[in-house]
Amino acid sequence: MRISARDVAAFTDGCIIAGDVDTVFSGVSTDSRSIGGGELFVALRGERFDGHAFIDKAVGQGAAGVVVMEDIPRNGTVIISVEDTLQALGDIASGVRSWYDTAIVGVTGSTGKTTVKEFCASILSLQGPCLKTEKNYNNLIGVPLALMELGPGYEFAVIEMGTSRFGEIDRLSCITKPQVSIITNINPVHLNGLRSISGIIKEKQAIFRNTAKCGMAVINPSLEHMDKVEVPAHLQLITYSHKGDADVTLVHIDHRGLDGSDVEIDLAGTIIRTHVPLPGMHNVVNALGACACAVALNIDPELIAGGVRQAKFPGMRSEIIVSDHLTIINDCYNANPLSMRAALDYLASLDRPQKVAVLGQMAELGPDALRFHEEIGDHAREAGIDTIVSVGTEADGYGAEVRVDTPAEAAEWIRENLEPRGAVLVKGSRSAGLEAVQESLEAAEMTHGPVN
Repeated sequence: MRISARDVAAFTDGCIIAGDVDTVFSGVSTDSRSIGGGELFVALRGERFDGHAFIDKAVGQGAAGVVVMEDIPRNGTVIISVEDTLQALGDIASGVRSWYDTAIVGVTGSTGKTTVKEFCASILSLQGPCLKTEKNYNNLIGVPLALMELGPGYEFAVIEMGTSRFGEIDRLSCITKPQVSIITNINPVHLNGLRSISGIIKEKQAIFRNTAKCGMAVINPSLEHMDKVEVPAHLQLITYSHKGDADVTLVHIDHRGLDGSDVEIDLAGTIIRTHVPLPGMHNVVNALGACACAVALNIDPELIAGGVRQAKFPGMRSEIIVSDHLTIINDCYNANPLSMRAALDYLASLDRPQKVAVLGQMAELGPDALRFHEEIGDHAREAGIDTIVSVGTEADGYGAEVRVDTPAEAAEWIRENLEPRGAVLVKGSRSAGLEAVQESLEAAEMTHGPVN
């Protein structure tokens, strides 16, 4: 992407107070450590950081201009003054998005966003060049930076949108202006900011209000709370479900354990056969959602089947590590009641002599957090999990048989107590740091070696 100082000022209602208005920037960055020569540095300000303190470093790294909210020394660098640099970052991205007719899929929901995004991108990339948000960079910084990578070479883009407080999805979808939008599900997540299920619904459905006219809304009506989501009349509704009675439905499934599932899917009248490379029914449902988005864009069914089969996923999301000694399900990127139940159900389904769940806290659940943790503990025991190992006092609500303070202690318990070829689920919110459990086991060489 190349953008001029004049364009930036126009998009942001900013004022060029120094430098040449015809300067063309090779890109936009918010990180002074990695900014490239000729790029525009946007000095963001947050609760614990202030990009204005790093302007000199950015210029020293080769930044050709800066976007600021305060007066700074003028040394020949292009300086664009705005009221709010975070707002300006989104405005620049919105302006860049308006230059291109790229077909954009917007993805939001309580859980499964990243998985659906990766399935969608895998499918669409078989049709034409496809941009996607990387990792989980789905916020007011990550989404604009992703959109600024748009160019004439991209036929598609898949943009994941997350939220923890009211107004974020409205802002992100206004910037993105998707042609197809999906809400994966509605569940108790980020209740500290969104307060209730009705608050979550209100926040998430903003993506449909900002989807392009004559665009498409994709939902799974068989999931709890989805009947309360409002779909504007100007959008065509496309549904998917693993329970039938939808435009995209699961016809047949053969579970392949750790290897995922072989499935037959009805794509609005056309049957495809493919393989979902992630284990668990919840991931089959995520694949169905991506298939529905692809149907909305009239993608060839064979490409849809191939895209599902070939999809790749970031680490710590149902990552499976298998050795002679044990099976680890590393799903510790995040956790909430729905994803926790799904992961526990999958662990329970495995044919292993012992099943252990190492669980950290589920964060941001608001005043009902204790109840949610207790319900998950009860669910684990009802599902047949042999032992719950809770990590940290915040996870006491599970009523675990074993309670430890640190991930290292959890790993030590596993080394000392797990039966040969037992299975371990490691799951909790990112703040719990449970990836250290796997790291500790690997350091002890417990996970090394092929499967017999």
